[in-house]
Amino acid sequence: MDRINADLLRTFVEVAKVEHLGRAAEALQADQSTVSRKVARLEQEVGVLLFERIGRNIRLTQAGRRLVGRAERILDDLRDAIAEAEGAVAAESGRVCVAFLHTVGARWLPERLARFLESYPAVRFTLEEGTTAEVMGGVLGGDYDLGILGPPPTGVVDLEIHPLFRERVAVVVPVNHRLVGRSSCTLEDVAGEPLILPRSRSGLRRVIDAAFAAQGLTTHVAYEGDDFTIVQGLVEAGLGTTLMPMPLPVPSTRVAVIPLRDPPIARTMALCWDRRRTLPPAANLFAQRLIAEAHDPFDLAVSA
Repeated sequence: MDRINADLLRTFVEVAKVEHLGRAAEALQADQSTVSRKVARLEQEVGVLLFERIGRNIRLTQAGRRLVGRAERILDDLRDAIAEAEGAVAAESGRVCVAFLHTVGARWLPERLARFLESYPAVRFTLEEGTTAEVMGGVLGGDYDLGILGPPPTGVVDLEIHPLFRERVAVVVPVNHRLVGRSSCTLEDVAGEPLILPRSRSGLRRVIDAAFAAQGLTTHVAYEGDDFTIVQGLVEAGLGTTLMPMPLPVPSTRVAVIPLRDPPIARTMALCWDRRRTLPPAANLFAQRLIAEAHDPFDLAVSA
């Protein structure tokens, strides 16, 4: 078993995927006889048959099915270790994968990327927009190095979380609404309106509900949705009023944005990463820069 190596495991995993020696050989760019010998050698090292031979076809045995998942994880861990080792001497020229919410990507993140790249122009970024659940799931699943989301999730022990800033929530109404022209408004002004709000399971919805409850106000929720672009479209169609973080998903002349005065509402936006993994050097460099620049006041009356 001491002679099992990455090449044998990689060959086994590829054969297991297609359960066909010829197709696996094509994918591996190797001779079929070579692939067959490597499979036989791995079976000899493990001491059990990993495939059943059925005519010209093959099929994983029970032992093979148990091994393939672990083999894939071993290869993933090895790739991560190699990438980490390579990046250890190249923190200023690595790749950083960042997932974020829409409102962060509109202005806040691009500005900070530009400043960071002035200092570290060789660092490359992969950027992905998503919901809070998608960002968190991608970070914990290893798809992204860093996530920027809000409000910060609670009770997720594997996430390292650092608050960055607060996003102000404003009232958004159709352009012909009675409140258009006002410099600001209160929750009482919109409590009787048909409201279009995030779904009740979202963190932002809990912040909004808590703000209304603190004022002793009840709400009439006409529609629920987590896609701010769709929510804005419903407001543009005159189907209701919403409260959402700024800026708008899409610039529009069919809605009006009115600052919320009493009480002000905001959601905390935070940087997160998987504490079970060591951040790649370039990602760690960017994370520390974001944390160092987090200086917005955290003193609003209603917050995440």
